[in-house]
Amino acid sequence: MSKYEALVRLEEILNELDNLGRETAGIMRTEFPSLYASGDAYGAFTFGRSWNRYDTTLAKLVESAEEYCDEEDYEEEEA
Repeated sequence: MSKYEALVRLEEILNELDNLGRETAGIMRTEFPSLYASGDAYGAFTFGRSWNRYDTTLAKLVESAEEYCDEEDYEEEEA
């Protein structure tokens, strides 16, 4: 697997996590509404991401990997 293929897959995983988070939130909202409110307030249904810019998340790691690949491409073009 190339680095670009890995990045594509990681983006797919993030999209899957987003979909799973929405599904989870819907189930909790319908079946366990009192628990949903607490989970929603604390971002429990947001998988792989965070509103806290200091958190290390999968989304931030993928972003860093994309920047790494862009820098690597730039270096290869100059060589």
